[in-house]
Amino acid sequence: MITEPVVRLRHELGFPGMVVLQFAFGGDSSNSHLPANHEEQSVVYTGTHDNDTTVGWWESLDDETRARSGLDPADPSWSLLELAWRSRAALAIAPLQDVLGLGNEARMNLPGTEHGNWGWRYGRRALTNANAARLRALTSSTSR
Repeated sequence: MITEPVVRLRHELGFPGMVVLQFAFGGDSSNSHLPANHEEQSVVYTGTHDNDTTVGWWESLDDETRARSGLDPADPSWSLLELAWRSRAALAIAPLQDVLGLGNEARMNLPGTEHGNWGWRYGRRALTNANAARLRALTSSTSR
C-alpha cells in the first residue's frame, strides 16, 4: 500500500513509480497497477522477484480473475509481457522466468521463508534463438 504522501514525495523528487501487472486484476478501476492507470514516469513489471512467475500466478487465479485479466489462457506469460511492453510506462521489465514461460518451480523468492530462496538458475540452453526473436519482435512492435 503506497500512501498519498509517498506518491507526492516521489513526484516532487522525480522518481518513477512501480507498477506490477500481477496486482492489476483485483480491486476496482482506480487500481494503479491497471495498464489504463500507469503513469508515464513509472516502471512496469510483469512480476518481481518476490512474486510467483506469471505461469505460477496464472495457475493460482480463480476463473473470474482470469477472465477479467483478458490474458490468453494458452500463453499467459507472453500475454502479460505484451501488456507490459504496451504500457505507457517509460520502462518495462520482465523476469527471465516469464520470458521463458516457466512455472512456480522457477520462483525466485518466497518472502517470509528462511530456506529455498534465490536458488533458481536458468539453463544455458533455455536462452534460444526463438526466444530472442520473439522478444525482439515484441520490443520492435511496441517501440521499446
